[in-house]
Amino acid sequence: MQLIRFPLERVVDINEQILKTEAGFKGAPDLGKLQGALSRIDNAIWYEGLEDVFEIAAKYASSIAVAHALSDANKRTALAVALEFLSLSDFDLSDDNDLLADAVRDLVLEVLTETDFADILYAQYAKDLGE
Repeated sequence: MQLIRFPLERVVDINEQILKTEAGFKGAPDLGKLQGALSRIDNAIWYEGLEDVFEIAAKYASSIAVAHALSDANKRTALAVALEFLSLSDFDLSDDNDLLADAVRDLVLEVLTETDFADILYAQYAKDLGE
C-alpha cells in the first residue's frame, strides 16, 4: 500500500480554511514546530514500522494538536488532517463531530492514547460500513 504523506503546506492550508469559516485567532504558523510534528509521523512510519492507517491518522492528530504550531485551531486542524488522511487512503468516515472533537480533546489531555484514538476512528469507520 502506498502511504499518503501530508506536506506542511497542506496542513497550513487546512488551518487557514478552518479559520476563514470558524472563530479563532489568525496568525502565521510556526513552520519549524509544524515540520517537527510532521517529522514525528515520518519517523514512526520509517523507523518504528507504523503502517496501520488508523494509527497513522491518530499520530497525525496527536502530533499536530500538541505541537501548538498554529495560531489557533490546532485540534480542529489535527482532526481535519487525520480525517483527510483516512479519506485519501480510501477510508471515509462520516463525521460524528461531537464524538471526534471530544476524542481529540481527550487525546491532547492524555486521557486517550494514540492507540485509543485510532480505535475510535476505526470504530466510526466500521459503524459507517454497518459492521
